[in-house]
Amino acid sequence: MLNSYLENSITNYNSIFTSLKDSFKWHADDKILMLVSTMYIVNDTNFDIERYSRITDYIKANVGFFSYLKSTQRFTTAATLDLMTSDPKEGFKKLLGIYEKLIQEGFSRTTFTYIAAGTLLKLDDSKIDVYIKKSFDIFRGMKEHHFFLTGSGDYPLATLLAQTGDDVSCSIERIEKYYQELHKKGFYRGDSLQFLSHILALDSNLEKENLFQKCLDVKELLTNNGIKVKTAYYPYVGILALLEQPENYIQTITMIYERLNSDKKFKWQKDINFMVAIVFLLKEKTELGDIVTAGLSTSIESILQASASSDDCKCVSCYCSFFFI
Repeated sequence: MLNSYLENSITNYNSIFTSLKDSFKWHADDKILMLVSTMYIVNDTNFDIERYSRITDYIKANVGFFSYLKSTQRFTTAATLDLMTSDPKEGFKKLLGIYEKLIQEGFSRTTFTYIAAGTLLKLDDSKIDVYIKKSFDIFRGMKEHHFFLTGSGDYPLATLLAQTGDDVSCSIERIEKYYQELHKKGFYRGDSLQFLSHILALDSNLEKENLFQKCLDVKELLTNNGIKVKTAYYPYVGILALLEQPENYIQTITMIYERLNSDKKFKWQKDINFMVAIVFLLKEKTELGDIVTAGLSTSIESILQASASSDDCKCVSCYCSFFFI
């Protein structure tokens, strides 16, 4: 049986999704609307459809015809601005400014660059240039190790790793260590394993060998509870491995997952339901130490939105990402 917080979360999630679906069903598919709904739930913020609609309209009216923000990207961006800024119009100007600085540094114009810009939105203006340069250095280091795997989908994790306080070489070394060791333990090489290694590298204080084993344990626990662990689920295995005792939460995740799968509005989006189940659970927990206090929310949002905009195995389906602002 789920506790009252999770029951309320599911109820409110359903309500927000219904409101969004009524307003935007011809403009965004269900995956995007599920993502936006989750963003409001995990931030414990009341959803006002009229306020949200004004922000989406403002974004659309203030970008070029060929901008990614002219299409579905504006829906998650609107939620980000609504949740992260007191003045969405000013926040949007700052977001665009960060985006252009990322382009100047060497990042490409993609949806992921907007996502990466969002991870930097809360920083003081005086720190942004430093972190952008460090982000590109980290991205370049990723590419040196995995030229064919590394692409724009790694931008958000690069900007998050830049904010950990570690120097670039240490971050890259830690990522590569996780990637190679997890492959030795049975995880398949590829984009999703690289993504998992990035997540684990977000906290340099975590003990490596323990995390390797915990990833294996989580994978087995999910399988034993009827959830087939696709390679695209690897990032979420990593998120769960960051919990002190992940085995205590697998049953709850399974219950949330099955509840969403049984709802006719969500039953065709099982991959998204799996992510949502994990995000709802993590919102309740405070055991992840510095990752929670210093940016777990932002990292999971970016993980999910990055998963969302990609069309390869870095995306668990096609849309998911900017959670936990």
